[in-house]
Amino acid sequence: MIETTSSLLNSREQTCSRWAARRLNYRLATGPVWSRLLGVAIVAIMAPALGQLPAKSQLVLLDGAVVPFQSLEINAGKLSGEGVPADLTLDDLRRIDLASSSPAPLQKAFAIIDLRANGRIMATGVTIANEKCRIEWSGGEPLSLPVDLMRAIRFEPAAANTEFDKAVAAPSAELDRVFVKDDAGQLNSVSGLIDSLDGEQVKVEIGGQERRIPRAKLFGIAFAQAAAHDSPAHCAVTFRDGSALGGETISLSNGKAILTLAAGEKVEFLSAVASRVIIRSNRVAFLSDLKPVAETQQPIVTLPMPAARDKSVSGRPLKLGARVYEKGLGVHARSSLTFAADKKWDTLAATIGLDAAAEGRGDCVFVVLADGEPLFTRRLKGADAPEEIQLPIAGREQVTLLVEPGQGLDLADHADWCDARFIKNK
Repeated sequence: MIETTSSLLNSREQTCSRWAARRLNYRLATGPVWSRLLGVAIVAIMAPALGQLPAKSQLVLLDGAVVPFQSLEINAGKLSGEGVPADLTLDDLRRIDLASSSPAPLQKAFAIIDLRANGRIMATGVTIANEKCRIEWSGGEPLSLPVDLMRAIRFEPAAANTEFDKAVAAPSAELDRVFVKDDAGQLNSVSGLIDSLDGEQVKVEIGGQERRIPRAKLFGIAFAQAAAHDSPAHCAVTFRDGSALGGETISLSNGKAILTLAAGEKVEFLSAVASRVIIRSNRVAFLSDLKPVAETQQPIVTLPMPAARDKSVSGRPLKLGARVYEKGLGVHARSSLTFAADKKWDTLAATIGLDAAAEGRGDCVFVVLADGEPLFTRRLKGADAPEEIQLPIAGREQVTLLVEPGQGLDLADHADWCDARFIKNK
């Protein structure tokens, strides 16, 4: 079994008490409540077992090494299986890539459902009753999740609306907001509490009165959210249809994948519908997730450009050669970023180079300092291949990433520290 930790969901007690209390306070102020209070039940989610994982599945280790495997078992954090090295644990992993040799056709999404902690489900059907949201999707059997986990439902996946996006980004603490299309196609919104949603209509309680809105007129629902901090999932699964779920633990045994949410619910799915499992190892810290203790920019002829997190300094995806990186720092020469290592880490790893957006131009000198002492110096031009680095930093208090301009001006000196991370050895 694979085991990691996350907080996509709050505890069962927190989920039930927060949702029930919010609705109770509202209904006490607006009308009778005794006949309308509904309990919140969290349902286990099951799906068919999956077959043997295909040969192209692979493990990606913290140092970037790729290990193909044919089968995988994980029990109490330890990995085993055909092609899996001995003594490998979950904390040695950055991610698990699951290839599909004969993927099943994907159904078209009927709605996009956003969850707390950045979860997203491409739903082929959705209903709400008894404080639970039933979601049909391509991942297996329908999910049944507490409404309190919902951030939003967008019934027109391809459509965009600024007001709806604002309502999702800054939700009310007490009232749901329903966006409705009028006969002219314009959007209006009403605030209340969602009672139910089926194939014909949504029932909304507004000021103690029930209002029924035809489902055909719905654009979306932005659910009320009490202020809370959603920590990043320690285990995040992405699916081929674009869905994503975070969980507290994940297991893989006998070809069956089971994602366990924080309150104890389980989601089983076929490996053919999953594409990747990202692990937040306790042995790695990405520098783009850390706040620098010092930062300077001193360009020659351009305006200062602050370092960008998880994107290039021009705001585009980090790209070295043909490869796009999800994590890293994009800077413009001359740039200096200093991070606290606090003697906790053993290795600094990164892939360095000139961003592909520079189109082969640029000339930079990459320098790494540890407590002011140079550890690494490399000059790279825009046409040069990216270079992977792994440097010892055990016992160091601070690490500085410095990029100096090379020859000529600095107009195209867009340098990337891709996948820059601290690693703790075993």
